[in-house]
This record gives sequence, structure tokens and C-alpha cells, in this order.
Amino acid sequence: MAVAITDSALIAQDLARAEADTLRDEHPQDVSERAGFLFETPDQRGQLRIRASIRLNGAYDFNGLQNTDAFDTYQIPVGPVVTEQARFFLQATQSRIGFELSRATSGGLVFGRIEADFRGAGDSFRLRHAFGEYGRVLAGQTWSTFTDLDALPVTVDFEGPPSSTTVRSPQIRYTATASDTTSWAVAIEAPKADVSSPDSSEATFQGFGDLTARAKLTSDWGHLQISAVIRTLAANDREGNTDFLPGLGGMLSGRSQVSDVDAVLFQFLGGVAISRFVGSLGGKGLDLIYNPTTGAYERMISYGGFITWNRRRLLGRDLETNVTGGILGVQNRSFQPDDAYQSSQYLSANAFWLFTEGGRVGIEGSWGRRVNKGGDSGTATRLSFAAYFDF
Repeated sequence: MAVAITDSALIAQDLARAEADTLRDEHPQDVSERAGFLFETPDQRGQLRIRASIRLNGAYDFNGLQNTDAFDTYQIPVGPVVTEQARFFLQATQSRIGFELSRATSGGLVFGRIEADFRGAGDSFRLRHAFGEYGRVLAGQTWSTFTDLDALPVTVDFEGPPSSTTVRSPQIRYTATASDTTSWAVAIEAPKADVSSPDSSEATFQGFGDLTARAKLTSDWGHLQISAVIRTLAANDREGNTDFLPGLGGMLSGRSQVSDVDAVLFQFLGGVAISRFVGSLGGKGLDLIYNPTTGAYERMISYGGFITWNRRRLLGRDLETNVTGGILGVQNRSFQPDDAYQSSQYLSANAFWLFTEGGRVGIEGSWGRRVNKGGDSGTATRLSFAAYFDF
């Protein structure tokens, strides 16, 4: 039977294990590594940590976007459908609960994490993370190896900057440390083609999983990361012939600590048939699109990036602020209609106040503009807020 641990030395030992680990990626909006309730088995070889976060978020839309908890610039309406009617929403579906388990074995520490939130259909449970680690190998669902979570700013908006990479996928990953300042990782990730098809009988598939890799340099000034993804997409045209349409993308990202309290975060990416990895483009069917003239599928080029200025301890208090600007876009095909998405720009500014241990509130102003292939555009302006209680 597991019992609650009160010995501070054992808790410190557990925290040291977590901090020394190099496989897990922590999103800036995740519950702190130091939060949670810790239990230990009688033989002191196994541990269970329960972490939870109660989250309330809402927004006031002045124009454009309506009642979506992510500031998705792709969804900004353009043309006669645009409404200037202000809207307000409030929800708690971002609340989450997770379990971390570890056991010391003769070959080393075995670690596992399971986490879910309430963003499934009808506010039901949705799996976020389910993975295990042993040595340098990770297996299960977690953040894609293509991501760089250390380069993401803290945001009130659920998805972060529209061009950021925040994909979670089932994978098998190997991580290695080349030196005190450099590391690299490679992974095979679950295939998931994001395709626009006029007919479900037009089959699209992947012959193999996504191959992802990254190399990271860390120093006193911050870090720099290069990431890559290779995809093996294929599609059957209307004649029944199979076309091999490989995808390839790259990303440069990092964080530069310019002073004790100021930092610059950045991320720039681009590639062909990689839209499922790209923020607001994911799930929009922009890896491959169908050409009605030729009856074949064609790959789409996606690109984007952002720069963030981050300041901690603003005005000498536990107040953190972030100002972000960025772009996102695709290279349109000639057969696409004039109302097809072409590009977007966005700006945001926020402030978070840590009012007590495990408690924080944030407020954020966001502006975005969508431009269609034909040149028409629409804008959206939002004021959003959130309250977190992490346990």
C-alpha cells in the first residue's frame, strides 16, 4: 500500500530525478514540475505523483472571431460573413489531471506519465500524454520531437502563437547528450495525413511514420535548436495511380537571455506537406490538396514564424509579460478559389501574475488579420483572460 511522503529529503530526491531527465518536454502552460502530491511505495523504490490544474478561461471578442478558445487566424472571417457584434464566452474545459509514476530498477529508472483534459466531445476526457521512459528511450504519446517548447512564450490563448508547433503524437524517441551543452533526438511518429479531398474514395495514406529529429545547443545565454521532419505521404489519383508525395520541413528556434529579467524567444519554420505540424494550419487539410483539373493531389508549402519579448518580475513583482508578433502562410495553387486562405499576421501582449504558490491569473490582448488568395482580408480583436489553480 502506498503512503503519503512527508520526508523533505525524499521529495527533493524525486525532484532531482525529474530535473536531471532529458527526455521529457515541458510546455510553458504545463503544471509546474514542483507541483503535485507525492506518494511512495513501502520499499521506497516506486513513486506516484498526482498533478492537477483547475483552469477557467474566457474571452471578449470585439470583432471577427467568435466563441473559439484559440485565437486561430485561419478562422478569421472575410467578406460579407464578417460580424462586428461583440461576443463573450467562459469555460473550464482546459482543466486537467495527470499521473506520473517511477520505479527504480536494477537497470535504471522507469518513468511514465498519463494526462488528460476535458476537451473531448461533449466536454469528455481527452488524452494528452501517455508515455513511458527507460534509459534514453521514450515510447508513447507526447509532444512531437519536431517541437521546441522552450522557445514558446506563456500565453493566455490555449494554442499559443498561430505559427507555433504544439503537436502531440504517438512516437518512439531516442535522445542522446553529445556534451554538457549539446543534445540531439530522433523519433518515428504516428502518420496522420492532413488532406483536402472531394471524394472519400480518393485514398491518401502514409507508407511509413513521420521521421523527426532535432539538435539543441544550450548555454548561459539561452538555447538554439534546429528541427527537421520527413514525411512519406502518398495518394491515389482519379485514375487509380499512386503518387508518392514526400513531405519535408525544417525549423530554427531558440531563446536568448538578454538580461536577468529579459529574454527574446523566436521560431521560424517552413516546408512542404507539413501543415499538420504548423499551429493554426493543422487540421485544415493543407498537407495535400486535390487538383480538379488533373485529378491528382499536390503538396502545399507552409511557412511561419514569431518573435517574443519576455520580461519576468515586471515592476519588481511576480508579474511576467510577453509581447509577440508573427506571420503564417501558405503558397497557393492556381486552381484554388479566391477565398482560399493565403496568409495572416498577428500581434499579442499579455501579463501573468503569480498571486500565490500554484495560483496565477493572466490577461491578453490579441489582434489578427487574414488575407485570402484574391486579396480580400478580415481582422479580429480579442481580450482574453485565464485563472489557473495548480495542485
